[in-house]
Amino acid sequence: MNIKDFAEKYAAAWRQAAITGNTDEFKKMHTPSFVSHDLFIEAPLEGYLQHIRDIKKSGEIIKFELKYLAGDTSLFLLDFKACYRFKENVPGKPGTKGKEVNTHYRCLFHVKNAKVDELWSAGVAIEK
Repeated sequence: MNIKDFAEKYAAAWRQAAITGNTDEFKKMHTPSFVSHDLFIEAPLEGYLQHIRDIKKSGEIIKFELKYLAGDTSLFLLDFKACYRFKENVPGKPGTKGKEVNTHYRCLFHVKNAKVDELWSAGVAIEK
């Protein structure tokens, strides 16, 4: 498996899930034991996918960019930038209603058996 090709396929699926709110195909790119480690939360696969759906439901995506930075064997790194305008609060994120939020994260993924099984992310979300 070419890790860069896999990462670009993953980024395309993530973008599609974010834009449509439909996470069914994106879910197939993860192991059932997937865990997302963020600065503030740790979430299993269903929690991670629900967060994507909640963001889509709560507002509009103004910008959504994913850029491949590096990869080797079973790891790849993406640069993630997005801008959202929220019409209602994102569940679990009070105070987002009516705000524009710019995010910039670095996301490191571990791949096992051609599926993502872990994600570590760190970055910022700035409200306007």
